[in-house]
Amino acid sequence: MKTILVVDDAPMIRELLKSVLEAEGFAVIEAADGEEAIRLCRDKDVDLSIIDIFLPKKGGLQVMGELIKSDKQHKFIAISGGEAFNPEAIVELAKVFDVVETFTKPIDTRKLVETVKAALED
Repeated sequence: MKTILVVDDAPMIRELLKSVLEAEGFAVIEAADGEEAIRLCRDKDVDLSIIDIFLPKKGGLQVMGELIKSDKQHKFIAISGGEAFNPEAIVELAKVFDVVETFTKPIDTRKLVETVKAALED
């Protein structure tokens, strides 16, 4: 079973993504901030991370940068939305980390599931 880390400071988003992904047969672990995400990735075998760009303690881009250092093969999906900044511009920054796909909130969960499945087939 593939394990997905969902990192978002909004509990509602984490719960939504967890329920959708678990219904598709994935194991899901959750983190509410960037520091927790890094800790979980050190302790668990994570196949893919879905990371919000704006997070408390450590931002999503910083988290991606740290995780890439320890695992060059780590796969990311970046999410963003609702911030005062232009979410599309921030998500473009995430492409520096060769993210699988980017989503703005509200997230199209059907497309997200398709993207996760395709990314984990590689």
